[in-house]
This record gives sequence, C-alpha cells and structure tokens, in this order.
Amino acid sequence: MFTENIIFNIIGLFIGSLMLSIYLVPKVKRIVYSKRLMDEPNSRSSHKKSTPSLGGIAFYIIFILGLYFNDQFDEFNVSMSILPGVTLMFFLGLKDDLVALSSRVKFGGQILACLFVLFHYKFEIESFHGFLGIYTMPIWVSIPLALLVMITIINAYNLVDGIDGLAASISTVAFTCFAIYFFWVGRLFLALTAISMIGALVGFLFFNLSERKKIFMGDTGSLVIGFLLAVFSIRLLALEEGLALLPFDAEYIPLVMGTFIFLPLFDVIRVFSVRILQGNSPFSPDRNHIHHILIDKLKWSHRRTSFAISGLSFLIVVCSLGLIIIGVELLGLVLFLLFVVLVLTLILNVWRQWIVVNVEVEINQ
Repeated sequence: MFTENIIFNIIGLFIGSLMLSIYLVPKVKRIVYSKRLMDEPNSRSSHKKSTPSLGGIAFYIIFILGLYFNDQFDEFNVSMSILPGVTLMFFLGLKDDLVALSSRVKFGGQILACLFVLFHYKFEIESFHGFLGIYTMPIWVSIPLALLVMITIINAYNLVDGIDGLAASISTVAFTCFAIYFFWVGRLFLALTAISMIGALVGFLFFNLSERKKIFMGDTGSLVIGFLLAVFSIRLLALEEGLALLPFDAEYIPLVMGTFIFLPLFDVIRVFSVRILQGNSPFSPDRNHIHHILIDKLKWSHRRTSFAISGLSFLIVVCSLGLIIIGVELLGLVLFLLFVVLVLTLILNVWRQWIVVNVEVEINQ
C-alpha cells in the first residue's frame, strides 16, 4: 500500500505543515493584537478575557501550499473544484470573525461553496452499494442529498468550536480516519491533503491549549475545516474505484464514514432538536452542546473536556471497525450506533436537567 516515495511524502507533508503552522500562528496572532481584532467574551463564552482569533488563516495557507506538493497525485483534477469552495468558505469565515454575518448570508455562501464541488463528476454519489437497499441513485436525488450532508457537516464543525482544543482535536481524529481510508483505496491526493491538515491542526493546538500564547481558530478556521471534512465525506460516499481493497463490504461505507464524524453530527442534530422542541430557532445560542454540559456538570477543564470528547470519537470509530472486522452484520453495527446515540442522549439530558435545577436553586438563594 505504501511505497518508499509515499512514506517520504507523508512524513515530509506532516512535518512541513506542522512547522509552518507553528511559524504562521504567532504571526497571525501578532497582527490580530496590533489591529485589536480580539474575540470578546459574552454570556455564553467559555473564556473570560479578550483573546486573539483568526488562527484559521494558517489552515488556509497550509492547504494552498499543500496543493502544490499534492497536485501530482490529483488524477481527476478535483483540486480545481475544491479550491474555489474552500476559498469562499475562508473569506466567509474571515468576514464573520471581523464583522458578524447574518445566518442567511453564511448559509447561502455555504451552498455555493458546496456546489463548486458537487458539480465535479467524481463527487456524484451513484450508489449506496446496498446500504438501506439502495444500489443506484439518480442525480436529482444524489446532488440534493450530498448538499444536505455537506451543509450539516460544515455547521456541525462550526458549532463544535466552543472550547479550547475541541474543534482542532476532534477534527484531527476525523482527518486521520479519512487519511487512512483514502490511503487504503489508493486515493493519494485526498490522503495527503488530510495529512497536511493534521499537521496544521497539531501545530495550532500548541497555541490553542496554551494559557500564555492562546489563539482561537475562529470561523475562519472552523468553516475551512468543516468544508474539507464535508468534501472528504462526499468523495468517500461517491468512491467507486479501489473498493475491492477495503477489509469490509461496500455496503458498510456510509456507516463507516458516519463514524469518522459521529460526535459533531450527533451534537448538532441533538442541539437543533432540543431548540426546536423548546420553541426556539435552531440557530439560537445556548449551552446545550456536549462540551458545555461536561464543563457545567463535571467542572472539567477545557483541555480535559476536549480530549475526552476526541477520545470518545476515536473509540467509536475503533469499536465500529472492530465489529465489522469480526463479522458483525450491517444491522448489528446500526444497532450499536443507535445504542451509543441513546446512551449519550439520556446522559446528556439528565445532566442538562441537573444543571438547570442547580442554577435555579442558586438564583433563588
């Protein structure tokens, strides 16, 4: 699966992206300080003082430079469809970090960015390979479905960026899973692009988790990261070549992809559902996210919460793949993931109610 050349590219890209991230992030921070473009705390913030944002600028630069080195592996010229989309997401996030954008403008920009990708023939989902009994899919179904999936993933990773280290660490888990998968099926361009983003995120974490050198990625970073993970997800679902190399049947692919990004998807669907059931807009801010509940109930630090959630994300992937490899049927894997959803929902709802009751008691005292 790996030649000496590819191993050299993997190591070189990771170390190069890591070092470039470590170099760029302080430069961005210095500019943010000099222009006073700070993220100010509010009632929902998990930070107590003004903190520099826009760390995601480094991600975009590293992605662009990574294209130069990865282009030789881009057999189907997909980079020319990804590049305008990721650039649009970058400028949307930058504008939102500097001057807040309306949800309508952000949503419209996300749709346009996704369409750049979806009009490339290699991102057309033609089959689910028997998952849910679906073997063929007409284009008038596949494009709206793919668009819905991409928009959901983008916003899931945008909303998970609520505490120090969480978005970067959980995205690192997802990019690692995608990198392994794409290497396995011989899609080197996407695999190496994932490697470069892993290096960028690890370098960023050195600063994001630091008390003295802290900087946030902002929407500039979370929208770029979410978009790239959405692109990888759709390419994985649309993949037709190399499937015989996988250690499992093709019908498992949609579920395997879902495990890579399981917790952010679960969190955004659960939070939106709670808000709607309470009669609020799904985009209205609150403290119902997984990370908020862990911090409010268990009094964990940002670092501990981020690593716990990322560790759980990795564990779900490992358990799911383990079940597939030992021969568990598709229905068994579906039941396992539904069990995880049920347990997490019950625990989080009980803890959320406990938090609400204790806040009311403190107010009345």
